[in-house]
Amino acid sequence: MGAKQEKDFIIMNNKAVFLLILSLGWMLCSCEDDSEGNNIAFFPEVQVNTSVNILFPQFSSLNLIQGYVYLPEGYRGIVLYRTITDEFVAFDRTCPFNTNNTCAYITVDSNGFYYRCGQYSPSWTPCCDSRFDVNTGTVVSGSARRGLKQYFTRRDNNIIYISNTPF
Repeated sequence: MGAKQEKDFIIMNNKAVFLLILSLGWMLCSCEDDSEGNNIAFFPEVQVNTSVNILFPQFSSLNLIQGYVYLPEGYRGIVLYRTITDEFVAFDRTCPFNTNNTCAYITVDSNGFYYRCGQYSPSWTPCCDSRFDVNTGTVVSGSARRGLKQYFTRRDNNIIYISNTPF
């Protein structure tokens, strides 16, 4: 190889290495923006496939508009809520602000209009200052920058089906 060819080869290799580093950096830094409350995974994916019969006594609160129950399924549990439009929505109880915090549970606010991060035990103990809309799970206020993880629901007479895959 001549001196000119060797120099051109080194320049071409340097450009290829630069482009490779630039591509890897872009891939590592390009995170999906979730400021709109999209349902991307922010904690380990868990399989959810359950149902409740609203005629059973433990689910009787679901017979009322704005009634809700807590279920054990999901990552930290599920809150199943009956909206003012007579639909059922299900959200994971994990607060998206800091999923690793042991107090980061979503709880229905005492007025029934919001989900809040914290628990009643026996009085209210907040975890972060985040509030979420009960119908959509979107952030209303606070530290969280993404909405709650929502599960799919389907009603068949008195049975409400909940899943993390569409029906």
